[in-house]
Amino acid sequence: MYEWDTIWQGVSGVLQVRPMTIMLVAIVVSSIFAALPGVGSSTLLAMSMPLAMTLPPYECIALMFGITIISNTANTFPSVLIAVPGGSGSQATILDGHPMARKGEANRAFGAAFGASLLGGLFGGAVFMASLPIVTPLVLLLGSPELLMLVLWGLSAVGVLSGNTPVKGLMAAAFGLAVSLIGTETRTGIDRFTMGGYYLWDGVHIALVGLGMFAIPELIDLSLRRSSISDTGKLGAGLWRGVKDSFIHWWLVIRCSLVGVWVGILPGLGSSVADWFAYAHAAQTEKNTENFGKGDVRGVIAPESSNNAKEGGALIPTMFFGIPGSTSMALVLVAFAAVGIVPGEAMISNTPHYLYTMIFIIVFANFFATGLSLGLAGTFAKVSILPFYVIVPMTLIFTIAAAYGISFSYEDLAVLVVFSFIGVFMRRYGWPRPPVLVAVVLGPQVQTYLWLSIDRYSWHFLLFPGVIIIIGVIVATVFFPMWRSRKEKKVTMDYYMEDDQPRMQSVGGVVFTLLFLAVLVWGVFTATSWPLRAALDVYFVAGLGILLTVLQLSLDYIHHRRNPGKTTEVIEGSSLIGRYLEAAAWFAGTLVGIVLIGFHISFLIMPIAYARFYGGSWRLAIMLGVMALAILYGLFDGVIHVIWPTPLLLPFLYGG
Repeated sequence: MYEWDTIWQGVSGVLQVRPMTIMLVAIVVSSIFAALPGVGSSTLLAMSMPLAMTLPPYECIALMFGITIISNTANTFPSVLIAVPGGSGSQATILDGHPMARKGEANRAFGAAFGASLLGGLFGGAVFMASLPIVTPLVLLLGSPELLMLVLWGLSAVGVLSGNTPVKGLMAAAFGLAVSLIGTETRTGIDRFTMGGYYLWDGVHIALVGLGMFAIPELIDLSLRRSSISDTGKLGAGLWRGVKDSFIHWWLVIRCSLVGVWVGILPGLGSSVADWFAYAHAAQTEKNTENFGKGDVRGVIAPESSNNAKEGGALIPTMFFGIPGSTSMALVLVAFAAVGIVPGEAMISNTPHYLYTMIFIIVFANFFATGLSLGLAGTFAKVSILPFYVIVPMTLIFTIAAAYGISFSYEDLAVLVVFSFIGVFMRRYGWPRPPVLVAVVLGPQVQTYLWLSIDRYSWHFLLFPGVIIIIGVIVATVFFPMWRSRKEKKVTMDYYMEDDQPRMQSVGGVVFTLLFLAVLVWGVFTATSWPLRAALDVYFVAGLGILLTVLQLSLDYIHHRRNPGKTTEVIEGSSLIGRYLEAAAWFAGTLVGIVLIGFHISFLIMPIAYARFYGGSWRLAIMLGVMALAILYGLFDGVIHVIWPTPLLLPFLYGG
């Protein structure tokens, strides 16, 4: 059962001045980022990774958990006020939260959301703690074959829950596995796909993948939409009435929290699945649901209790099996590995006290974040309706700085550009991006478990009872949603909610598939000159990817024969391409400025120029530039101690 000395060791480790300070600051800053429409705290999580990797274990846990555990609390603000999700976990909240705001019940929606978030977060933490004595012996019994199948199950789960494009989801996971192959193969020392340089010897850093695939595309999308910002200053009365609602509907909170925990346990899914599952469950099981979608408070309680409970459930596969329970947990896992916190059997046997540190932070962070959100509802509401010309430049420059802080080289920025392009392309043509990030994290585990299984048992491990059972679960995970969708002849929910992007078989989508197929074939051809130890992983990933790409191309062809007009480029207005190029020009201009005149002057000029160009006042623009420069000096110079490159035109500014 529970060892109280171990529990106290874990709790007392974080009850120190520095870890507690880091956690409180992380909660406040994460709440602000979550309150920004279209940004969310996932951007902050990716930006914080370079700092987290330099901290002692307790401080790293405090920082990463302070950001991620409460990330689905403050993102309610933009969802309710302006119908723009603050993050993936607040998408379903829009359906009833925004109509409540239009009816003058915004504060009641906030109260219900924050009360449900607190109860759901505590429920998820309780489930995680209760699972310790049950899951611990199970983890110790699993061998490399079973662990390999569990990892593949996680990838299949996150891949197929991609709305009406399950094969694309699996292809995205295969793409992430392909990215994870880049770098020096540890068993043979062979450099795989490093382009002849040393920069990629250690592979592609996960933070660069996350920033490029998520942060930059969301910023570009926000700059494309140039969202009309609500000027509603009155949030209505009923804040505590909403909190009371969350307790009145306690049975709904428990049921939806269970949904969230279940989704969290399934590796790789995340909040965007949890909140929609919970909303669907409430709409299907509650009585008198005729007002759902029109401002029913239960439509706010259901997703908000689920998305916070999901975090506790996501810790179970993340910490016990090393399989990220969500995209945010994938980033957390990478940061933990950098500071010596190793999940799975190593944590259970050697460092179990860290588990109780996490549980304490879950409880404390949920209470603190809920109180903060309730007490500063008006302030956060004002932050959440900032114009896009404030949000985009400020977030962009710090995303670039965070990317450069990975290894202090221009190659970091080049990789950021590459994955930003891929991320924008995937978002544009309806390809789910979370499977890519999760697969990059799981790739090394797939390679390790695959080789260990074959080395120890040859291919006979496929006949092990545990392996056969998990394969059956994988098959059910992949084909059951497809069968259900075919039976119903419709997809009721799109779990990634990028419905402003073209779906179906657009020319761009087919081109992306063909490019991926070409890369896989080139990878196999290159690997033929390597020893089997180095090539085995490539053959496995390429074989899986080629199978999926051929299947996707076949589906595209079938759909084209049935609906010839669907396989065309979607036209969305003459100004769309111009806005894409305009957004890309700001991104490229910032990077060029960094090379020519340095980070500091570029960070001062870029927010000023962007804000002024899109209608901001000189006072606001100058304030943004000075603020950006101050944060750059305070955080990146003072805390992280970034080694800045010498600009070409002004080398004397950096001692060149």
